Amino acid sequence: MPQPSPRRIRNRRFTRILGGILLTTVAAIGGALFWIGASLPPIDGEERLSGLQAEVALERDARGRLGIRAADREDLLFGLGYAHAQDRYFQMDLLRRAGSGTLAELIGPAAVEVDRVARLHDLAGTARASLARLAPEERAQLDTYVRGVNAGLASLGARPWEYLLLRQPPAPWTPVDSLHAVLAMYRDLQEESNRAERALDLASRTLDPRVFALFRVSPGPWEAPIEGEAGSWPQVEIPVSGPGLRTTRSEPPSIPDPMPAGSNAFAVGGALTADGRALIANDMHLTLRVPNVWYPVRLRHGGETPLDAVGVSLPGAPALVVGSNGHIAWGLTNSYGDWLDHVVLELDPSDPNRYLTPDGWRRLERRTEWIRVAGEDPVRLEIQQSLWGPLVGHDPEGRPLALRWVAQEPEALNLRLMRMVDQTSAEAALRLAPTCGVPAQNILVASADGEVGWTILGRVPRRRGLDGPRPRSWADGRTGWLGWLEPNEVPRIGPSREARLWTANARVVDLHAQSLLGDGRYNLGARARRIRDRLMERLLFDEPALLDIQLDDRAELMEGWYRRLVALVQARKESPERTRILRLLADWDGRASIGSVAYRLTREWRTRVSSVVLDALNRPLTRLSNAVRLADLPRTEIAVWSILRDPPAWVPPGYDGWSELQNRCLDQVLERWGAPEDWPSHTWGARNTTAIRHPFSPLLPSWIGAWLDLPPRPVPGDSNVTRVSNPTQGASERLVVAPGAESRGILQLPGGANAHPFSGTREGDYREWLSGEPVPLLPGPARHRRILRPAASGP
Repeated sequence: MPQPSPRRIRNRRFTRILGGILLTTVAAIGGALFWIGASLPPIDGEERLSGLQAEVALERDARGRLGIRAADREDLLFGLGYAHAQDRYFQMDLLRRAGSGTLAELIGPAAVEVDRVARLHDLAGTARASLARLAPEERAQLDTYVRGVNAGLASLGARPWEYLLLRQPPAPWTPVDSLHAVLAMYRDLQEESNRAERALDLASRTLDPRVFALFRVSPGPWEAPIEGEAGSWPQVEIPVSGPGLRTTRSEPPSIPDPMPAGSNAFAVGGALTADGRALIANDMHLTLRVPNVWYPVRLRHGGETPLDAVGVSLPGAPALVVGSNGHIAWGLTNSYGDWLDHVVLELDPSDPNRYLTPDGWRRLERRTEWIRVAGEDPVRLEIQQSLWGPLVGHDPEGRPLALRWVAQEPEALNLRLMRMVDQTSAEAALRLAPTCGVPAQNILVASADGEVGWTILGRVPRRRGLDGPRPRSWADGRTGWLGWLEPNEVPRIGPSREARLWTANARVVDLHAQSLLGDGRYNLGARARRIRDRLMERLLFDEPALLDIQLDDRAELMEGWYRRLVALVQARKESPERTRILRLLADWDGRASIGSVAYRLTREWRTRVSSVVLDALNRPLTRLSNAVRLADLPRTEIAVWSILRDPPAWVPPGYDGWSELQNRCLDQVLERWGAPEDWPSHTWGARNTTAIRHPFSPLLPSWIGAWLDLPPRPVPGDSNVTRVSNPTQGASERLVVAPGAESRGILQLPGGANAHPFSGTREGDYREWLSGEPVPLLPGPARHRRILRPAASGP
């Protein structure tokens, strides 16, 4: 027989090898897909579990929204924990690790710095101490929730798919982890390094006092407090000598756009609605990611005091964060009071390890933290600790600074927010709010009997002697935090049936009441003013009217900048591009509209001009510190406008006048836009396109990211308009509800309850969230039903 040629033998061998590689690859991909699919939660059928007293039903509608029915509160909390773990365990794990300083142990070196800050403040110690302080009833309910979480995790056919990529098993949930999750929200909502206070301190040392005053104007021209005066443009005489910065022109400024995002909540009393029920709207603006931070749920039990509540919860915490229970509804915005303070330590000249306290000399403590890092050796962290917090640096005079933060205090962390669903009147809810241990929030409450009110949700320190911009010593015992305000001392408005109330991260009350809360970078007020004006337009409100306000993208802050830009361009009579630029500006409608080129051009030019001005003022600060900038301050708009209209001596180096500075900034924006024929394609929507991504998406091939992320879409709105939006931030929920009329309520969420890549409901209400189309607050008819039953007793 003829023998096969060597070439044919090589081809056969290559074919077998290639076939083996393909089979191995297909098997690996198939195995991965199988295990990823196995991590989808079982949402039908039944399961018998220990720890239950009676049957619990978990019902999901076509959007994946959940309703839980149980016989009593304990079983309801078990069901909530079970559902949280089924749909969001990896998110819960990230939260508890961010709050305890153990994130690097799971995801590696990239999280070491995140853990370092948590360890610096000993947040894990706060959580342990707070757990020991819980009331017996709260601890029992927490334990029930934890049992539900671990049962829900165990119900999955495979560990959540993210752990497959990390090649790590999920650790069980423990009671202290729920407190860690709340501490993670402290970190998200409060500026844990207190950069703004440092910036104020350094600015007070480097700027002319009359210019420095422009950064602290209150009441200011954009403010719209519910109580107290709003204010007007400051009549401050800026020194004609200028800032003394006549040097060579610097590099282009790198200061970020000083327009922070924030949240909105507003309400009207029953005197302003057709049925006499108060009505509330809330949209909390946070970083948008997959999965969304909030988990929608309806909670019902038929215990001694039946409950029917609906809203959003935080996976990992056994509470409804905002929502309605038929009697009251409540919404939140971040308060931006002064929840952190630097403290100057007075050291003993003969012993630098001792510092002065109201009780005499005390030695600095030293503790060592070891940060475990996946795949690498642990990282050692040495911390010096004072009575008032960890040492974080020195002031310009060389004195050590400690940092005090409410998140360090066990008294500021508890689970009393669980009790909000039990309140039946606005008065009761307002009394409860200041005792709750959460990051301090503005809370608006509306009741079925028509009352609305406002106060602070969260503990408020009793601050004395801390009104100036510079850190002070607390050694005399009269300066510092002297306990906590009692609930009846915390500022409050209402309850009232006639009121229109609004909060948007700006000042809510008069300056005296605000002094009790402090100024922790509260907002300029443009959003609050727009909401106030919209609420004053009508005599009668319903749910669509409040949703319309939530979606308002009118950009009043940009109106002045637009007029200034048009005048600048019209004055460029010799410019060959004058007509072309004016044509770009012609589509201005005063809104942050996705199709507007004029809005984007105005917005980016405004950012550039503001950055140049602030960068020039910031340069003296860099001699003291490179870590903070004037852009860390929240109300720079007033300073920039005041300086632009004042003496030419304040023009930054390298420019012959304000006109040249502004024209050059415009040219720089257009240069980045490319060729003139491409300018019309630079709409606001082309820039303001959502980028709502899973944390793992940037680490994986782009074609996989399409399975994990929400599809990018242009979205209207901006930072200082009512509809807050940018690519990665926006409304994490939009809630509109009149308590007792939840069937008319609205709840939009940018993503589904379960973000698993194989879940058919992973996008949730994303389309409606983009378009503004109302979505019912209450879950629809059940498409899936999972029954949890008590474990069978023995023979």
